[in-house]
Amino acid sequence: MESLQPAPGSIGTLAGRDRVIAVRGEYLPVVALHEVMGTAPGEADARDGIVVILEAEGGKTALLVDALVGQYQVVIKSLETNFRKIPGISGATIMGDGRVAMILDVSHVVARASSRLAKAA
Repeated sequence: MESLQPAPGSIGTLAGRDRVIAVRGEYLPVVALHEVMGTAPGEADARDGIVVILEAEGGKTALLVDALVGQYQVVIKSLETNFRKIPGISGATIMGDGRVAMILDVSHVVARASSRLAKAA
């Protein structure tokens, strides 16, 4: 839906463990992409990253990413049809310079993050 850089103090914790961000009077759960994907964070402080507001799994979620590289119109090819199902990836595309880019399945990422939070509770 949109992207923004978090303002100082806009990301807080709920009950001491769940992160939320205040966006125009609405509190949205924060999902850090690096945590869900099991990678090291590119930014040490969440305020140095970018928050992408998305609508998935029946509600809004703030996806915390390291950076936005750009916006492209692409043709998405299904990996399941052409290769196999990969959790968290909905497809792939070939960029203009020949590189392959994976397309994130945001519904899966949000559902996976929600299930991780439920197990931690």
